[in-house]
Amino acid sequence: MDPVEKAREALRAYPLCDSCLGRLFASMGHGIENKERGRALKTVLHMRLIYEYRYGSDVVEDLRALARVHQPTRRYLRANGIAVEEASCYICGGIMEDVEKYSEGVMKALEGLEINTFQIGSNIPKEVLDREREVIARLGLETAESIKHEVNRRIGRLVGERLGKPADKERPDVVATVDLTTGEVKVVQNPLLLYTSYIKLSRSVSQGKLVPGARKTIEEIIDHVRERFGGTALVLHAAGREDVDVRMLGNGRPAIIEVKKPRRYSGDLSGLRAAELILAPLKPATRNDVRELKAKSKTNIKVYRALALSDKPLTAGDLEKLKELEGVVVVQRTPRRIKRLSPRAKRRRMVYNVVGRLITNRVLELFVRCQGGLYVKEFINGDEGRTTPSVAEALGAKLDVVELDVLEVE
Repeated sequence: MDPVEKAREALRAYPLCDSCLGRLFASMGHGIENKERGRALKTVLHMRLIYEYRYGSDVVEDLRALARVHQPTRRYLRANGIAVEEASCYICGGIMEDVEKYSEGVMKALEGLEINTFQIGSNIPKEVLDREREVIARLGLETAESIKHEVNRRIGRLVGERLGKPADKERPDVVATVDLTTGEVKVVQNPLLLYTSYIKLSRSVSQGKLVPGARKTIEEIIDHVRERFGGTALVLHAAGREDVDVRMLGNGRPAIIEVKKPRRYSGDLSGLRAAELILAPLKPATRNDVRELKAKSKTNIKVYRALALSDKPLTAGDLEKLKELEGVVVVQRTPRRIKRLSPRAKRRRMVYNVVGRLITNRVLELFVRCQGGLYVKEFINGDEGRTTPSVAEALGAKLDVVELDVLEVE
């Protein structure tokens, strides 16, 4: 395809500004803005048409068409007694001439935010988009770029220069959307996601919300992180969850902290220490990390320690029966203590290792290595037959779990 001849065809049918003409050939050439490309095409077409005109070709109508949107051609025709009025661009109606002016509104909307990256979006009038599609379809072009892309890029380039920050389509801190009809700018602040892990030392702290037996929640304790970044709220995404009376020990439970609408996207990434909880140092995370964290929580191997009270004396010989539970798939109906789930639902999880030792003949210490998602208390006490097999079933005893700790998330 000869882009100059195609430009000639386009301008016969439509008056187009430099940007809208150049955008029709956006994929031809690299490192050239559409406005430059359109201006260059008009200049070369101007030279070609004048050459043909001087040598007798009947190109007056093509010259008139070009003159509608090209001042040098209007001057040339005027000198030859032909007057042509300037026309507005058929596609954009002139909005592309100074689209960078909208960067002022973006900068004002971003005042008070300390960001690292941003993205520009835009709302283009429907009639403009319709006219652009019409022109591209009529000319049968496959080299065109969307006007929305150009608007976003041109505004984004100037905003980036003024902020000294890069535009980033993949992980922007904020998205500023410009309405080209009203000039209004709306800013969406993406949440700040921070990867961490926590060690819970208390048996009266719940993970996400207050439940019976809880004095406070993990989210309350780590709210200092929200304050560091000036957010409006904090949400904890953890790889699984422990009951309020269960300690989380070892290297801690992997988690991602979500700070909503932060005023600052950089800040103190150190962890924190409280009497009930230790939070590991923070590092940036993504939404995909949250999805992976949730998915892995169902397959991660976890190691538990439990103390159980037996209704009858046990012997070392009884503990040999625990080997029968290694490598088995445990089937569990929803525990009676969990009322929010269907009681008929069944869960299947693998138990890899079970080791026990007697503290007294009625107090049993157990170490269970299993697949994530196993209801460990019910695996030990059997939950009146709702979990099978179970430690209680193997030992032929009624067991009451008095302490449970997570020792490791592998």
